Amino acid sequence: MKKILSIAAMTALMTTAAHADLMRIEGAVGVWETAPSGNVKYGNYPAFDVNDVAGFDTTTNMYAWVYLKHPVPIIPNVRLEYVDPKFDAKTEKVLSYGDYTFSAGASNALTLTQYDAVLYYNILDNTLWTTIDLGLDVKYIDGNYNISGNASGVGSYTVDQDFDIVMPLAYVRGRIQIPVTNIGVEAIVRGISYSDNTVVDAEIKLDYTMDFVPVIQPGLELGYRYQQVKLDAGSIGINANFDTTFSGLYGGIMVRF
Repeated sequence: MKKILSIAAMTALMTTAAHADLMRIEGAVGVWETAPSGNVKYGNYPAFDVNDVAGFDTTTNMYAWVYLKHPVPIIPNVRLEYVDPKFDAKTEKVLSYGDYTFSAGASNALTLTQYDAVLYYNILDNTLWTTIDLGLDVKYIDGNYNISGNASGVGSYTVDQDFDIVMPLAYVRGRIQIPVTNIGVEAIVRGISYSDNTVVDAEIKLDYTMDFVPVIQPGLELGYRYQQVKLDAGSIGINANFDTTFSGLYGGIMVRF
C-alpha cells in the first residue's frame, strides 16, 4: 500500500512539474464595479461621508495587469498593474473643503489612479496544482479631489487639489489549478500600515483558460476586489485625510503566452 501511495505521489509531482512554466507572459484587461465608502476630512472641518454627503455611488472603472515569469532563479519575476477608480456626483448636503463651505448641489469628483510594480519569487510553481508567490509591490497613487459650486461668502468657486504617494506593500499570491480542468482559483493580498496610512488591496477570482490554441491561450476571469485606502494629510502633501474603502465585482479578458 505504501508503495502505491509513493508512486501516486511521485506521479502527481512529476505531472505538475511538467506543467510548470519556464517562461510565461500573461495579462488581462477588464472592468471593476467599484462601490466607494468612508469619509474625507479637510483640516479642522468635519469629515464628510463620500456617499451621503459627496453623493458618490458605484462606478465602472478599467483595470489591467500583466506579468512576466522567467527561469532565472535569482532575478525576481515582474507584475505590472493599473486601476483607475473615478467618482463624480452632485453633493447631497453642505460640504466643507479647502477652507470653503459649499452648498448642496455642488459638483465634486474624486480620482485615485493606481500603478503597481511587483517584484516577486515563486515559492511553489504549480506543485501539486498549487502556486505561491511572495514579493514586494511598489504602489503609486495619483489622486485628485475637486469641487465646484456655490461657496459661502464668495459665490461660485472651485477647489482642485492633486495629491500622490508611493508606498511599498507586501505581496502574496496563491493559486490552485483544479485538476483535469482549465479552471483556476486565485487570491492576491497586498498591504502596508504605518503611521496613519493604511493600504490594503485584496482580490479573489476564478478564471478559465481556453487551450485550443497552442501558443496564445485566451481566457476569462471573474472576481471580487477590496481596497482600503487610508491616507494621512502629512503624507500626501495636502491638508486632507482620506479614510475610504472601494469594493466590488470585476471581470475581464485574459491572454496567456
